[in-house]
Amino acid sequence: MIQALLNIVHNASQALSERIEQGDARIVLRTRVARQVTIGKQRYRLALELHVEDNGPGIPDSLKERIFYPLVSGREGGSGLGLTLAQTFVQQHQGTIECDSEPGRTVFKILIPLP
Repeated sequence: MIQALLNIVHNASQALSERIEQGDARIVLRTRVARQVTIGKQRYRLALELHVEDNGPGIPDSLKERIFYPLVSGREGGSGLGLTLAQTFVQQHQGTIECDSEPGRTVFKILIPLP
């Protein structure tokens, strides 16, 4: 799970290069406990909900549907494996990961069932 989070935050920091130069780059992590959550077809009493939000340029529309596919990268020289691996790690914990992105705001939401 640590590696999944590191991959997402690393991508966010790379997307913020222009904002860093302007001095207003922002990455925010929010956590909460969600109650009575359905993940897949399974119902869980408690789950961790983790949001990683940045104020970067957003994910291009041409990539939004494919960002978790292997070898898909919106960055020159990117390997396209960071989000694929993040998704794999989250799924290994019976969780889900999704993304909502528009210019100025990208949010990755991770949901992991708690014992």
